[in-house]
Amino acid sequence: MFMALVHVRKEEVNVHGRQSWLLRDPAGVPISVFSEFCHKLRGLQYDTLRRYTTVVARFIDYLYEVKVLGAVPVTRAVVNDAIDYYLELLRSGEGISLAVGVRERSRYSEGDEARETALRGVARRLGIEPLASASWDNTIAALNHFLRLCALLEREAKEMAILRGGIDRTVINDAEWDYRPLLEAVDGSSAFSPEEVQHLKQSTMLGGVIRFRSGELMRPKGLRKSVRQQRQIDVDWLDFPLEHFPALMTAVACWRDRALWSLLLASGIRRSEALNLQWCDIDFANRQVYVLDPELLRYGREMPQAERDLRFKGRTVSRTYLFLPYRNWFFEYLARYRKEEYRLPQDGNDFVFQYLIRPHHGRPLVEASDETLNSAFKSAVQRARIPGPVVARSHIWTAHSLRHAYGVYMLNDYAVPDQHTPGLTLAEVQQLMGHKDVNSTRKYARERTSRLQEKLRSHDRLYIQGDKSPPCLAQPTATLPLGTEGLTCE
Repeated sequence: MFMALVHVRKEEVNVHGRQSWLLRDPAGVPISVFSEFCHKLRGLQYDTLRRYTTVVARFIDYLYEVKVLGAVPVTRAVVNDAIDYYLELLRSGEGISLAVGVRERSRYSEGDEARETALRGVARRLGIEPLASASWDNTIAALNHFLRLCALLEREAKEMAILRGGIDRTVINDAEWDYRPLLEAVDGSSAFSPEEVQHLKQSTMLGGVIRFRSGELMRPKGLRKSVRQQRQIDVDWLDFPLEHFPALMTAVACWRDRALWSLLLASGIRRSEALNLQWCDIDFANRQVYVLDPELLRYGREMPQAERDLRFKGRTVSRTYLFLPYRNWFFEYLARYRKEEYRLPQDGNDFVFQYLIRPHHGRPLVEASDETLNSAFKSAVQRARIPGPVVARSHIWTAHSLRHAYGVYMLNDYAVPDQHTPGLTLAEVQQLMGHKDVNSTRKYARERTSRLQEKLRSHDRLYIQGDKSPPCLAQPTATLPLGTEGLTCE
């Protein structure tokens, strides 16, 4: 799903030495409920923190688009309807339909046809596309977390209205059903600053939503993966074609990205693990790279908060294996990057990969959004004119496909001395990739169909040559590693 922020602006800020975000309304005023939401998320993993704040920022942007926020007060029923429609937009995007029934028997309730047209316009203006099936759980979790917080802030807002604003308690009690009189009373009070008035309004308008919805938001019933979504998931599980990796390196604009992406391919580590690397994690003498869990690097209260928020998904081993020739590529690119592009950071951090553009040069690249990182890789793929897989030629490869390439290569093509069939066992690949569960490894280390076909052809050749005894299918003619012949570094 891609949604551009149209009415609000999200900014990255530093709060007491840790990264956070600020959301400004159309007038440029910080939205206090969002700031409080970011504060309450402290302690979550960075990926979760970034995802939750993105979901809520887009939700608030939608509320401004449909005039729930930023316009005249509306009833709780209007707020609830707006949220229900938002979930439908996340399900269907611009293809949203409010008609009841199937095909020619479908019909609209009064006003729904016009409402459907309006909602399609909302999807178009905000760029709302159908949400991927795998993204629903964390999207719903983020929205529920935000609405629960709003319910707490609503109670605080009412206490503030009574104690500081001197607003009649009857108006406060009536706000359980209709909060418009309370908003009007707050708006006309001189006891509050403009920012406090806005905070009171936002908290009061959103706070009662969960209470009046008889429960939290739920994933829409009957949600199914579209054919496009199923195909996209299948494509995303495919491995980057190694024969096109040299072209990708030629299309890269900087040594840093060459080093980063060759590391992902050579070692199969996650991008978040690569971005968390520090210079002390690299053994240049033995050409080794170690992926260490930030949780194991803490020293009690002396550890800075920024280091507690490092992204780390978890590995069972810290040592990685970089296969040739890409191990050599990585260390050569890394040397060029360190000599020509790397700068000693002013804050003294030891991260290997850093921003290269002003005014952020020297800051850890781990702080960059996934959108920024994904865009850089996809742009290089397009410049190199690397085609997608046979099943979807228009597909643009992502950096995560390099991890899949590692798993597929190790299982199918890794040449082992004195072993007739190339490739490691699934258990060995699991250890290399750091998975706790072998089922996770199976998503990456998939046996190629061509490998099975070669075994079958070997059986036929032996049988035709006169050997009538059934040969062992586990002993086909050895094949060379795919896509690695003749590769040289720039």
